Amino acid sequence: MSRLSGIQLIFLTLSFLGCQSLAQEMEVKPIPVDLSTLYGAESNNTGSPIGGGAGYANLLSGGDYNVTDAASFLAALNSAKSGEVIWIEPNSSIDLSGQKDLYIPQGVTIAGNRGQDGAPGPLIFADQLDQDAILFWVQMGARFTGIRIQGPDPDFDKIEASYETSSTVCMVIGDQDVEIDNCEISNFNRGGIEIYPDGSDIHIHHNFLHDIHAYPFIALNKSAPPILVEANIIHWLWHATAGSGYPGTGYEARFNLIIRKKVPDFWLPYDESHAIDMHPYLPVLQERDQRIAGDEMSVHHNTFRSEAGSDPSVPTSFDAKVRGTPRILATFYNNEFLIAKPEQSVVHYDGNVWVYNNKYGPGGTLIEVANETTPQILFQSPPPPNIEVPRLSGSEIPIDISVNTFGELQVAEVTILLNDEEIYKGASAPSPGEIVLKTADLDNNLAQHKLLSLIHI
Repeated sequence: MSRLSGIQLIFLTLSFLGCQSLAQEMEVKPIPVDLSTLYGAESNNTGSPIGGGAGYANLLSGGDYNVTDAASFLAALNSAKSGEVIWIEPNSSIDLSGQKDLYIPQGVTIAGNRGQDGAPGPLIFADQLDQDAILFWVQMGARFTGIRIQGPDPDFDKIEASYETSSTVCMVIGDQDVEIDNCEISNFNRGGIEIYPDGSDIHIHHNFLHDIHAYPFIALNKSAPPILVEANIIHWLWHATAGSGYPGTGYEARFNLIIRKKVPDFWLPYDESHAIDMHPYLPVLQERDQRIAGDEMSVHHNTFRSEAGSDPSVPTSFDAKVRGTPRILATFYNNEFLIAKPEQSVVHYDGNVWVYNNKYGPGGTLIEVANETTPQILFQSPPPPNIEVPRLSGSEIPIDISVNTFGELQVAEVTILLNDEEIYKGASAPSPGEIVLKTADLDNNLAQHKLLSLIHI
């Protein structure tokens, strides 16, 4: 990194209340009504119950292929074309033990009757899967709906010390325009639904995800928003939703009921567990000792609960953890968190995190702006996608700083420091172009230069 490019802070926005929903920025199924005064998963206005099942509104009733067992199901996968539906007959049990890497063809729907007149839905199960096996690869435009899928790994309360010998995954999505809805997915060790490179425009909604030991949902490297996790019931021990932290990744989670279950006794003492997660991007962490945590997260109108009984690790857990600095922003708002202490409920390392208008703990204490809220900082390199960021070139560097309190709070003073020396003080942010750094004045002995803005309310 050159000395000039070491100036990392280019654009700063500080917000305390009312930031725009990331769903609107990503244009993913926008919420049609104002939910600013509603909290938790009960705000769900999708027209179907959280977790799907009885009352689900978007049921299918038949298909182009009617299957009842493994042989007919596998034959249908080999024959189905885009736009066709493979219908699994009610009460069917399809044994896929020993199978792996089954591709759901492009544009094909796998459907069952989960929720119709209270039906549990047909069952796909595998009592045995190879180590590191992935059961399904879901291709572009495909859909799973109304199905139960059960893997070979034990329920949470039956996990034993040997559980790490298994690493099974229910399904992987490495393509666009995929929908997983009204399904019950359980009993996989490594993961339920994993988004792989090139996965985007993904809608995971109205599912019941339980007894999945590590990652019921995770967005991995080079997957990209829009990825919407909506109106699911998720039981968790390790994480409920997660992201890899790869630059460009992110997801939105809304209207989900997220329930902590009791960990196995041999896990105790157990700490650092959290439901919502964004990992740091490891190559940057290892090479530069800096933390990048993806691009964007939006976590709103979710309810966090405990069904862990007297599990002593619950009071030490977190609701969410952002393990680095998102290149754009992570927002947490209008949630009903399990943990009563805001500083424990949402934990992050560096910045670009807004935590506001959430309720905390069993008493539902409303805190409009948590102290964990930080300024938003957009970096010159690597630049966030679709955002214009000033380039560092020439002998002068204009600094553009804006302060946004959304009309709720009053700014008393703005102070700007360069390498701990004051270069601006005023009653408001400087106007664009008012502060210009001259590169000739920068200390060439410094590998990086720190620009800090202090906003006094």
